Amino acid sequence: MLVGGMSLAALIEAMFSAPMRHRDAIRYVASALDDFAISPEPGPVWHLRYVYESHGSFRVVDMEIATPTGTLSSKDVWLRLPV
Repeated sequence: MLVGGMSLAALIEAMFSAPMRHRDAIRYVASALDDFAISPEPGPVWHLRYVYESHGSFRVVDMEIATPTGTLSSKDVWLRLPV
């Protein structure tokens, strides 16, 4: 599945449903992005933007990739392992 590709949203869903602390899942997803080829290519300058459960909440429920040309939602970002 990872060689063929998966969406960032699917990775987030899998990690958030895993039996681990929520903040650990967020850290693992963020660090895993360095290992994947991302499409569409976000360019040389990008960062993760966290989407919180509600205003004032620190519980992350999704992530987006912010680029100089716009923001990519987790459903629009595909990850695959370079082969």
